[in-house]
Amino acid sequence: MSGRSAAVVLVAAAAVGAAWPWFAAHRAQASAASTAPVYADYRTRNATIAFDEAQARRDPDDQITRRMLGAEYLQRFRETGDLNDVTRALAAAMRSLQLQRQGNDAALSVVASCELALHKFPAALAAERDALAAEPFNDEARAQIASILMEMGRYAEARSILDRPRDGDPNPTWMSIRARYDELTGNLTGARLLMTQATAMVDGMPSIAAYARSWYHMREAQLAFEAGDEDAAKAGFAEALRVFPDNTMALLFQAKLHRAQRDWPRTLASATRSAQLYPLPQALGYEADAQRALGDPAAARTTDALIGAEQRLFNAQGINDRLLAMYYAEHREHLHEALRAALSDLAKRGDEIYADDTTAWVYAAIGRWDAARAYSQRAVRYGTQDPEVQYHAGIIAWHTGHTAEARRRLAAALATNPHFHPFYADDARRVLTQLGS
Repeated sequence: MSGRSAAVVLVAAAAVGAAWPWFAAHRAQASAASTAPVYADYRTRNATIAFDEAQARRDPDDQITRRMLGAEYLQRFRETGDLNDVTRALAAAMRSLQLQRQGNDAALSVVASCELALHKFPAALAAERDALAAEPFNDEARAQIASILMEMGRYAEARSILDRPRDGDPNPTWMSIRARYDELTGNLTGARLLMTQATAMVDGMPSIAAYARSWYHMREAQLAFEAGDEDAAKAGFAEALRVFPDNTMALLFQAKLHRAQRDWPRTLASATRSAQLYPLPQALGYEADAQRALGDPAAARTTDALIGAEQRLFNAQGINDRLLAMYYAEHREHLHEALRAALSDLAKRGDEIYADDTTAWVYAAIGRWDAARAYSQRAVRYGTQDPEVQYHAGIIAWHTGHTAEARRRLAAALATNPHFHPFYADDARRVLTQLGS
């Protein structure tokens, strides 16, 4: 398997209202129909890295080892969340490129992944475009460019790529990124179909990394939850965690599902485990919500304090968690910090749908409804069916006098998923009743 074929790229927090990676699947295996055993490569990750580090010390001019070492560091980052591994991966890949720039597309892909993890989107795009220039017929690089463009709100450019694959063979990488585009632009049914097909293909690949395989099941489950298919979502998250038990993002979104169902004991279990693995502010927020709901305000206050501490660490690393901004907006607390984080994310991403939605909802929490309206209109301009985005836009429309639109959007949110949120779903029904009267 080539360096690029083993690469898994992290698209940070964002996407999905959170963080999601893609990887370059080995197309020679893509036609496999049966389910392969899980390749538990993560168990030997540290040993592999130690071996490559020793080889790099023995031969400082070996660009191949440096490139491979960068990819291993990056994979360990995805598995453990240690941002120091991103720094290590970037240094190793840059050294590989210093030793050999021409044709070194795999090292460029590692650079792109690192820049993306650090929310340096223009740099990530430039590196991936350089990788494509080194291998012009590589559809995987083209798909990854489309994905970065979506993270920057440049959907028309992304579609122009995704509408014209050069390789007619099925490709899970391409399919998963196309599914993301479909999800954002109002074709949730099509997105689910593509992800189901891509996941089935990945399950037949015997040498696919466990984390990457787990990610596909997680994404399939996320889409199921968004569409209100709770049984499929539960099964998908369970399978993601069977394949890679320490998938902190699968645990996070599993907690989101339980939270929407007001299953507070399970919310607490999933969120706590996710935060133990990697203390994302959103996971801590779900943990605090569950603690409050279960009658433990003292524990919730302790967790809230951890949220602030983790956010300061993210700020020091130049990574702003817009999901925390949304959490603060929902709880009507720390709104100035929430607005700062939302606007910082917006400045980095441009006209990206979830950056717009976050900014809109923070302005709504502050009571600046006209500003909220401007951003909410941008968030729904492509017709996303995400019920939370539709709910936000509906409430903002209501507060700005657009009654018919409010009714339409709130009804759409509930039609997609009548249990999309532990509090907002009931609020949507309440407002619809009020509008109806």
